[in-house]
Formats: sequence, C-alpha cells, structure tokens
Amino acid sequence: MGDQATTDLTYVSTSAYHAGEKSGDHVFSHSRTVEYTGSGAPTAKPVGSERSPLLGDSSVVKEKSSGKLARKLTLLNAIGLTVGSIIGSGIFITPNQVLEETGSVGVSFFVWIGCGILAVGGALCFVELGTSIPSAGATYAYLLRAFGGLPAFLDTWTAAFVSLPAARAIMCLAFADYISRPFFDSVNITNASQNTSSAPIDDVDVMPAPTWLIKLIAAICVCILCAVNTYSVKLMARVQDISMVVKLLAIVLLIITGLVYIGQGNDHNIKNFFEGTNVTAARLGSAFYGGLWAYDGWDTVFFGAEEVDNVARIFPRAIGLGMSIVIVAYILANIAYMSLLSADGILNTSVIAVDAVRPVLKSAGALYIMPLLVAVSTFGATNGATFLAGRQTFAAAREGSFPSFLSVVHRSWQTPIAALFFQMAMSIVYLVPSDITGLIHMFSFAVWVSNGACFVGLIVLRIREPHLHRPYKVFILIPVFMTMASLYLVFAPFFDDPFKSLYVTAAILGGIPAYFLFVYERTSPKFLHTLSDIVTRWTLTLCCASLPADKET
Repeated sequence: MGDQATTDLTYVSTSAYHAGEKSGDHVFSHSRTVEYTGSGAPTAKPVGSERSPLLGDSSVVKEKSSGKLARKLTLLNAIGLTVGSIIGSGIFITPNQVLEETGSVGVSFFVWIGCGILAVGGALCFVELGTSIPSAGATYAYLLRAFGGLPAFLDTWTAAFVSLPAARAIMCLAFADYISRPFFDSVNITNASQNTSSAPIDDVDVMPAPTWLIKLIAAICVCILCAVNTYSVKLMARVQDISMVVKLLAIVLLIITGLVYIGQGNDHNIKNFFEGTNVTAARLGSAFYGGLWAYDGWDTVFFGAEEVDNVARIFPRAIGLGMSIVIVAYILANIAYMSLLSADGILNTSVIAVDAVRPVLKSAGALYIMPLLVAVSTFGATNGATFLAGRQTFAAAREGSFPSFLSVVHRSWQTPIAALFFQMAMSIVYLVPSDITGLIHMFSFAVWVSNGACFVGLIVLRIREPHLHRPYKVFILIPVFMTMASLYLVFAPFFDDPFKSLYVTAAILGGIPAYFLFVYERTSPKFLHTLSDIVTRWTLTLCCASLPADKET
C-alpha cells in the first residue's frame, strides 16, 4: 500500500443520495459536498449553493454556479495517482508472508502475479462504477446507489474503525523496523585492515530491535504525522513529494541489485523453484492477503472522479497503464528477492529489502542506504494515509454518520483536528498487538468485504438499472469472477485465522446498532444527540476549533 494523497492535495468526499432515498429518514438525508483544498481547509456546501460556510472563502476551490467540482485531473495525474497510491510499504514487508503461506518461491511468485490480476479485475469493475456513478464518495456512493443507506454506512464505519487505523499501524510498524535496523546491525571486523567500510557481508550480525522499542517508535511516528497533518497541509505535501522520489529510488535500487546478482551467475536460490510447496485453500487465501496488501490503493483514483476531465476516457487508460507499471515493478522486485535470498533467508527476516541487498552491497556502510530509503518510503505512505483518514472521518461526521465533534476544524490551521486525533488514537490501539501479519489479515478481510459488496452492486445495477448511462462497461464475467474471488478471500482465510476474522466481523456488525442509534433519525434517541452536542462544545473549546457553518447553532 502506498501514499494516499496527491501533491496538490485536493480531496473530495460527497454524500449524494439517490432519488429513491426518502427525505427525513436520515440525519444526513440532504446532499452535501465536502472539499479539502491545498490550504488544508475542509469546506462544506450544500449541492447547488455557492456559499462557503467554513472559515471564509479564501481557502475554497471555486466552483461554477452548477455546483460541480473543477475538473483538473489529467491522464498523467491519474496514472501518477494510481502508481503512487499503490507502491508504498507493502512490497517491502509482505514477501515473507506470501512465501510462508505457500512454502515455495515458485508458488509465491505466481501468487504475486495472481494478486496483480485480481487488482486489475477489481480496478476494471470500479472503472464502470466510477464512470456511471462519478461521485468522489467512491465505494460509499456505489453501495448507496445499489443497496441503500445501511450498507453504505457500514462501509464507512468499517473503514474508520478497522481498515484505516490498521493500515497506518502496519505502515508505522514497518517504518519502525526499518529505521531502527541500522542501530541493531553490529559489524564485526575480522579482516586485517580493520576497515569498517569494506567489512565482509558474512561478518554482519543482524539483531532486530526489541518489540517494545518497535512499538514505541511506531507510536511516535503516528503522533508526529498526526501533528504534521494537523499543523500544515503544505508541510504534509513536502513530505509526500520527498517520499515519492525516495520510494522509487528504493524500488530501482532493489531491482538493479537483483539483476546484477543474477548477471554474475548467482541463480542457485531459484533453481528449485517449487521445492517445499505446502499449500491449502486457507493458507493460499492468507498468501493472497499479503500480496494484495502491496497492491492496495488501486481504487484511490476513483475518489477523484468528480475532478477528472472525461472519466470515460481517462479511467480505463489510467488503470491500464498505471497497473502495468506496478505489476512489472513488483514482478522484478520479487525476482530480485528470490535470487538474492534463499527461501529461509526470506522467511527469517522482517526487513527483506535490507537483507536482500547484502550479497551485492559489500561494504557495511552501504547497508545503511536501503533501510533509510524504505523508512522514508513507509513514512510517506503513512503520511498520505493519515491525510485521507482524517478527511474521511471528518466527512462522515460532517454528513451525520459520525458524532459532530469529529467535524470540528482548527480555527488557525484550518485542518480537521478532532478527526485526526481520533484516527491517531485508533492507530495506537492497533499497535498493541504489533503483529504485522495479523493486522494485514484484519485489514484485508475488511477491505475485501467492501470490495465484494461493490462487485455485487455492479451486477445488481446492471439488472435493476439497465438504462443507466455507462460510458465504460466491463465484460460481465469479470465482476462475476471478482465476486467469487472476494468470497474466497473472505472465507478461506477465516479458517486459517478465525479469531481475527471474527473480530472484523463483529466490528462490521457493530455498525448496525450504531446506525439505528446515531444515524437513522426515526430510531435515534434525542439524549444521544444532546450528549453529542455537549462533547462537541468541549471539543470546540479544547481544540480552538470551529464547526462548519451549517452545523452551528
């Protein structure tokens, strides 16, 4: 999973209900568009209105009188968003998980290819949904159109309480592991020259950092990035720009190192390609979880649907070109891993990118390059994920899905401070287990429940709304196949690790009473809204914040 924000930092979330939704049934039954602009100010305006209710007009991206968003994203922007959103921490942390679940480098290699195929299939389905329902709400809008308010709310609920914080916890743990590694690699010099810059690789003893230190560094990372995103969106943009360059350098360095190693005739690690294969249906599903985590982010471009000029032309091309770049890069990176390290070497490392380059980077000093590059890459990926998590939580609160105190905005910094701090707290909670594989399992389970629902929704809309304008129509067997693949990815790993799957299932189902207690107006108790108002007033005071204008009383 990669950086989740564009450099111009324009993100939009909409809650436009389809015509069949009855007015007054929901607290957030009116349509509204929430904008996040380069200055960092989340702004809200009812559809068709030109007023800027939040903190004045200076930070608002101006719209035409029709209320439509400015269409700024070109094909190149969309390709960059696709590639930049996918490549992040995943390729540096999950290859050992894939190999552990499959038993051989041969099967794991084909799993990575299969993950690419699934990502492309999912993206093609989303091209149809994104061009026929061009809303920046993406999955929320698709589920709302196909199934109504409750499933759409559960998607938002699961993202806020499971997938978003779990994703950031994974990335922060990876950052902590990589950034601490140079301080725990002890170099024992045995050659006569005593020159540390040319110490033999065999004399480097790898000692992972203590678990408590990894958790502490990860928690500090969460807090720092929360502070960065709260204080200045411009500062966040600079971090994104730097990390984008660094992550590409890390991938290129890894691929070149592997190709050089193979070119020297070192192919012994990949001769017995399928030796040790030990695959079951459940374990294969868990292996796909690891690979698909690295491909996560293929749907990010669809959240910018309202800002893409000619979605019917740009979306298919952006997905085709962007996904091709990522798949080729990942295949080459895995060839590098499999040639540079033995199967045992891949399984016994938590910092695979560092240990992979050891056979070629002969000097001990050079071993500091890769951990630094990957650490900066994962830091940037977490930074982008923090940006979106805060904005998505703010949007949900702003439209009435979450308590109103999460929609407050800092008066001076013009950022959704309460939503960012809420997501910070949730991420720290997910750091407690410090089990990256387990967190990936929970994240993937939640995401593929959501994706599967969208694939089913596509088929339902084909049947229920055959005349819906579809600038792009995917071959119908693709959503059928993706639906079956989603069912497999949800149920097969359930038997491999039922506890984590049950936890996510309980979290999703917990959104049902929350919906009827807090969102559905006909069943929502008044005292809960009174309590929410009290908490909101305290939050406004403590955070030096303001509410969006149409929430002020």
